[in-house]
Amino acid sequence: MKRVKIGDMVESDYGKGRVLAETNEWIIHDNSANDSNVEFAILKSDDYFKIVELELQAS
Repeated sequence: MKRVKIGDMVESDYGKGRVLAETNEWIIHDNSANDSNVEFAILKSDDYFKIVELELQAS
């Protein structure tokens, strides 16, 4: 099972954002990488997710 911690950037089937909370079974993450305020709860054992690095964009 993948190890995540609060503040990690994750991508799931639902969106891409920072981990807000984590338990033995669940990860709750926001969708901040997509400029959205939505939060998702994903089940570690059943839902796809990966830890990613946020791409920096020059402005």
